[in-house]
Order: sequence, then C-alpha cells, then structure tokens
Amino acid sequence: MKILISGYGRMGHEVEKTALNRGHSVLAHFDCSGDWEGLTSLPEKPDAVIDFSTPESASEVADLCFSSAIPLISGTTGWPEKLAAAIEKSRQLSLPFFYAPNFSPGMNIFFEINRRLAQLMKIKAEGRAEIHEIHHIHKLDAPSGTAIALANQIIDENPLYNQWGMAETASGNTLPVFSIRQGEVPGTHIVKWLSPDDTIEMHHLAHNRSGFALGAVMAAEWMQGRKGFFQMKDLMADMT
Repeated sequence: MKILISGYGRMGHEVEKTALNRGHSVLAHFDCSGDWEGLTSLPEKPDAVIDFSTPESASEVADLCFSSAIPLISGTTGWPEKLAAAIEKSRQLSLPFFYAPNFSPGMNIFFEINRRLAQLMKIKAEGRAEIHEIHHIHKLDAPSGTAIALANQIIDENPLYNQWGMAETASGNTLPVFSIRQGEVPGTHIVKWLSPDDTIEMHHLAHNRSGFALGAVMAAEWMQGRKGFFQMKDLMADMT
C-alpha cells in the first residue's frame, strides 16, 4: 500500500515507522497547504492519506482527498462542525473516509467498557460521573477528542446528563470534563463514577504513540476497496 502522510509531526513520524514496518511505502509527507499542490506530480496515486495535521487544515485535507477519490484516514481532532459536514458528504457521495478521535485499539476497547458502564450506572441514581484527560503541552485542542467521545457515550447511555462542559463551569445535568496539559504525556483518560457508597474508576494510559499509529495504519489497510464513512467500531467488529 502506498501512503501519503498529512501532518508530519510526532504522530506523522510514528505512522511512517509503523507503515514501513508493515511493508507499506510512504509516497510523501504533506505538512502545509502548499504541499498539496504537488499531489498530481507524485509518481503514483496514494492508496490512502493518513492525516494527523491541525484542526485548521483538516477540513481542507478532507476536501482534497474527496475530490481525488483517495481514502482518507483522519485522526485530527478539534474541528467538530466541519468534521460533521465531511462525514455527511462522505455518506451522501460514498467517498472513502475513516475517522477516529483515538486510533488506539486499547482505547477503543475502553470505549466499549465506558458505554456499558454508563448503562449499568442507571441503577445508582446517586452516582455522578466525571472525565479527566491529561495530554502533552503541544496538544492544540482541549478537551481531547477522546474525552469528548467518552462524554458523548455517557450522555447517550445515561439520562443523568444531557451535555458535557469544562469542569470549572459544569453543574446540574452537565457532565464535567477536566483537562490538563503536562509535559510530554501521550494521553491519559480517566472516567470516574462517584457515589456516597463507592467510587468506580477506569483508566487508560497510553505509554507511547505506537498504538495510535498502528490503529491508523490498520484502518488504511481495511479501507482498501471500501466507500463511505467508517469508524473504529466498524473495523473492530469486522475483526472480532
């Protein structure tokens, strides 16, 4: 598989290493809008674009991939409105688009446990949830896309909450999310359910970026020949 990497930062470098280790080739690294002018001059058309760029450029990357019918694998977070538009366009026009706020297979197992726990907590009316996320100081968005996904799962599965908000202002039916930017932490997410009787606490600690890169490359492999919009739950359902 021939891959184009969009956003050649820490994650882009990790994706390249993982792709090469799995026998793929990397055609190019595009790191700014001007780089995309060279798309048509590449020796071959990419089989997939893996994008870990910025919230400001993610929508443009999506449009460029869509117009060239190149499967897009995006892990860029922090562009919710334009992301929703890209997903809708992908679905309506059967354009190949795979999006995940977190590509780590372990984190996606954590998502499934989080959803089930939120369902079970309906029997503890006094229980209150909160989400904590810690990331490196270079991360541009807060809270993380993963924390938002965890919060939305709880909102979908438990009637106690109808929205999420930053912990400093959250009250009532608003699920509080705590965000910390610290050092070079790859990503830590904690879901807590607190009640007078006990506390249930789940942690997911990423030790490095290799799990995220592996999931993204696996998604690119899985997307070959597919059209439309897909998520990690689709890939994992196909593998289990």
